[in-house]
Amino acid sequence: MGQDMDFMDKFITAHHVPEEARKHFASVDFTNKYLSNPLYQAIPTYSRVLKDDGEDYFFSRTVATPTTIPYLVTLQLKDFPFAQDSPKGTLKIGQGHKQVVKVPENPDCIMLLRLGRPGIDGHPATIHGGVACAILDEMMGLCVMLHHQHLVGARESLYTAGLNVTYRAPVPTPNDVIVKCWLVGREGRKWQSRGQIVNQDGLVMTEAEGLWVLANNPVKL
Repeated sequence: MGQDMDFMDKFITAHHVPEEARKHFASVDFTNKYLSNPLYQAIPTYSRVLKDDGEDYFFSRTVATPTTIPYLVTLQLKDFPFAQDSPKGTLKIGQGHKQVVKVPENPDCIMLLRLGRPGIDGHPATIHGGVACAILDEMMGLCVMLHHQHLVGARESLYTAGLNVTYRAPVPTPNDVIVKCWLVGREGRKWQSRGQIVNQDGLVMTEAEGLWVLANNPVKL
C-alpha cells in the first residue's frame, strides 16, 4: 500500500471535520449532547474522503448527497484504549442476540449521521435494510482502523470477514441518528467489533457484530 500503519494519524492531521456537518449536529439537541461531550473529540471521517485509487467512493460520493447521508461526523474517545491480543480462538461471531447487547459506558467511537430521503429509502420514509447494514459495516470498520494507530509497520488492507446484523426497528428518514461502535477484541490479524444504530430516544434500531481481517490479498482471507 505504500503507507505505514499510522496512516490514520496522518489522515486526521491532514483533514478536517466539515463545518456544515458540525453546525448541523450542534443545532440538534440530541446530537449536540454527543458533539459537546468533553470525553470525545471530533475527527475527520476516513471514508468520506475519496482516495486517488478510487477507495471509499461509496461513502464519499454515492451516499454523500442531500437525499442520502449529507452529514456525518466521527467522534473518537480521547482516552482511546490500546487493543490487547485476545486468547486464541475466542473471537467468534454469534447468530444474533435476543436482547440488545449492552454498550460500554463510553464506546470507542460515536458517529453522528443525518439520514436524508428518498435516496436511501427501501420502504417509504424508511432506510433500506442493506443501507443500515452498510452503515454498520463501515462505521465498525472505521472503529477498527482507529485502533491501528497503535500498531507499527507497513499498512495492510482491512476486509470484512463476517457480519451478523439484527434488525430491531425501522430506521425512519429524514432523521438524525448515532452509531455507537466499540472493539470487542483482537487476535493477531483478526479484529472483532460491535455497533448499534440508535435514535434520539435511545432505541437500538439495528445492531451488528463483525469480524475484520488485515491482509494484503483478499483471496487469502
